[in-house]
Amino acid sequence: MSSRRTALAVGRDLYLKAAMNLRDVPVLVSGGSGFVGGAVCAWLAREGAQVTAVVRKAGAHPGLDSPRITQVEGEFTDAAVAQRMCAGQTLVVHAAATIGADLAEALAINAQGTATLAAAARAAGCRHFVHISTVSVYHFQAPRDSFDEDAPLRELGRIYPHSPAASPHYGIAKAEAERLLWLEAKRGLNATALRLGAVLGIHPTSVWVVKVPPKVRAGQVPLRGDGSDLMTMTHIDNVVRAIELALGNPRAFGRAYNVVDDEVTWKEFIEGIRAWFPDAAPAPLIPAEQTTSADRFIAPCPSSRIARELGYVRVKSFADGMREAGEWWRGKSE
Repeated sequence: MSSRRTALAVGRDLYLKAAMNLRDVPVLVSGGSGFVGGAVCAWLAREGAQVTAVVRKAGAHPGLDSPRITQVEGEFTDAAVAQRMCAGQTLVVHAAATIGADLAEALAINAQGTATLAAAARAAGCRHFVHISTVSVYHFQAPRDSFDEDAPLRELGRIYPHSPAASPHYGIAKAEAERLLWLEAKRGLNATALRLGAVLGIHPTSVWVVKVPPKVRAGQVPLRGDGSDLMTMTHIDNVVRAIELALGNPRAFGRAYNVVDDEVTWKEFIEGIRAWFPDAAPAPLIPAEQTTSADRFIAPCPSSRIARELGYVRVKSFADGMREAGEWWRGKSE
């Protein structure tokens, strides 16, 4: 390696080490009372950051009990409110979203709300804006074997046979959010999008291991065909690790990253949950002849880019997350 390249590499490494020091750095986190937002706030507080957590209503939310965290109520979708929230902030992690069934609401909060907060962050001179996105943005009916970060996204106005999210509008609205985010990036905002798989972890708002298991237990979650539909999974600790590597890192500016650590079948997931409950009902079956290839639920979403560019390695596996959740549910029944 030439002396110049060596100097650049050393300089980069020193910069990244400095960027990891968050002590007393002002950080705004939207969705602070939610699953991902709460975990991010708790991690930032442990790192010594001065965290402003945007919440719907201030209260005793998991992860927000540190004196380094200030809860702020307000609608980030309002431009004036967003400007006040971003004033004086160095970094922004945008974790707020709705998974509601109303398209207009999903677009107003997930898409236009993201644009409003990103514009406010840019105007305030924030150094980096990390947007929590989802692999649900991908157009999984496109003719591809896997969906890396350059794969086509869902488009407003199109009808998709299936959505990996609970709402058919979630992926569309989040795809629109990314398009608006990249427009702000062209105007000068340092932005990164992290596209998460289904997130495992214990929190009152956790979908996959807190809200879904009672439905599985009651026999309300069906298996399609032989149950081989894929789920792309990650763990909340992995999400925090990805944010840790990206936040303030110039290599992440202008980039989107899949954060997916395991690909499991629906049958493996459902049967894993049923094993937690001795009284679990059998999962209903949708015969294979009632499904088509156009109904593909999801496809592999490799995380090779974040591993290659940011040095990401998962912290916990699907098996770890399921074991934690199983122990939590068994503890509730004792």
